[in-house]
Amino acid sequence: MTMRILSRVLLILFLSESVADSDARISFCDLVRNPGKVNGKEVTIRATHRYGFEWEELYCLDCLDKGKAWLEIPADIDDASQKALKRAPKGAGIINLTVSGTFMSGSTHGHLNGYRYKFVAKKITDVSVILKGMKSPAEEKEAEKHWACGGTNPK
Repeated sequence: MTMRILSRVLLILFLSESVADSDARISFCDLVRNPGKVNGKEVTIRATHRYGFEWEELYCLDCLDKGKAWLEIPADIDDASQKALKRAPKGAGIINLTVSGTFMSGSTHGHLNGYRYKFVAKKITDVSVILKGMKSPAEEKEAEKHWACGGTNPK
């Protein structure tokens, strides 16, 4: 009887750990501060996404020194993610979003291999616009200071 209960408890623990690992929610800064722990794994993060002509980057102000991640959004991403992305400005902008997908480190990624990390999106939700279009660096920094990941009042 005791062995049966112990076996069930161990099975439940094993299954719950497997489910947690398959879609663990962590901060973007934890991701880039400890890239080896999550390399190749599926995680969910909340981060700032800045994009425009030939760039798609994820970052958080609290850990800019650790680098930014290239964000790859597959053309066949699910309908709910496409609907969430319709809130984002066309062409260029800065938004906050929650993204689930696979994190990769260990080589260079993105346009001209300019990024140490890559995040391949599987699901995108909770899009909040920080800035529409391209603005001057001063305007972008001011908006980020308030509303970006790591800002005083992130959206």
